[in-house]
Amino acid sequence: MIKIYLFIFVIQMFGNINAKNILSSRETAITRAIDLVGPAVASINVEQQTASVSFDPFFGIIYPKDIYPMKNSGSGVVISPDGFLMTNYHVVENAERITATLSGGDEFNAEIIGFDNTSDLALLKLDGSDFPFAN
Repeated sequence: MIKIYLFIFVIQMFGNINAKNILSSRETAITRAIDLVGPAVASINVEQQTASVSFDPFFGIIYPKDIYPMKNSGSGVVISPDGFLMTNYHVVENAERITATLSGGDEFNAEIIGFDNTSDLALLKLDGSDFPFAN
């Protein structure tokens, strides 16, 4: 009986050692990726004007009721040193003002250069140059 317990204990110890090696190798790969791409990640803040609508059941008409400011946020990645940034189109759709804050804390104004609604991608251009970018 002692031999069985000893055998189970030894197998469990080797399993734990192997799991620790796998976990440490994953952490190393993840931290390496974060170190490489982290400076190129941007937080995107958007200001929009949104209209609420009302429905008149008597005439069957939908009409705008109020227009109010709305803020939206998302993330993106700088893809070139001259400040082109990829993000999702739904984040910047109908934006009046776009600002991007890089991981270092620097804030830049941005404008939409192009978008594809089908794939939900947008290309922004940041004001400035010499940006950290993801390869």
